[in-house]
Amino acid sequence: MTARSEGGGPGALAALVRAVAFGAAAPVYSFLTAHDAWRASCRELGALVPGPLVLDLGVGPGASALEPNDGAERIHIGLDISGEMLRRAARTARVRGLHLPLVRADALRLPIRDGSLDGATAHSVLYLLPDPLAGLSEVRRALRRGGRAALLEPRAARPSAREAWAGGPRRLVSMLLWRGMSRIHTRFDEGELVALLTAAGLGRARAWPVLGGFGVMAVAERTD
Repeated sequence: MTARSEGGGPGALAALVRAVAFGAAAPVYSFLTAHDAWRASCRELGALVPGPLVLDLGVGPGASALEPNDGAERIHIGLDISGEMLRRAARTARVRGLHLPLVRADALRLPIRDGSLDGATAHSVLYLLPDPLAGLSEVRRALRRGGRAALLEPRAARPSAREAWAGGPRRLVSMLLWRGMSRIHTRFDEGELVALLTAAGLGRARAWPVLGGFGVMAVAERTD
């Protein structure tokens, strides 16, 4: 699956929404994703990949890299294309007393040597890329043999609003805005994510719904 063109129309709107959401509106994004369910999903992602060297793509304000940091002997590296998000991630790491190396780079051109990563995580990243398959191919290139990638993306099927309500108003608004963002960009079902991971050269791919059906989580491994 390839996201809409950036040349105009829906693609131009998507680019504008990304620029605002992860730039000027970064404080709003940080506030709305600071709820237990979102943080728990970050920990679940981290638990799916081996260490010691793990890259988190689209680190945002830092939760997706810092939440899985449970004191294990791991080196988490956060990557994002947004300078504002990286500043927030750095501040969060300082407040929590955790070491988090950060890199500003494009997920489609990872500044990582071939076969150097043990794991890679990406929370709400693939759906924003103009070419999701190219992004996953970059991840596969950077993983060592036996390394795993774990993803969490907005799900195509209709979610459970009742479960979102049960998590309180912040979680509800967060999920609804995420749903709205993905309508402009891309949503995935379980089969689509598995097919993308497989097409990128990753094996043993599987996917399942999370976050009350708002999201879909997937994991795959570099087997060659």
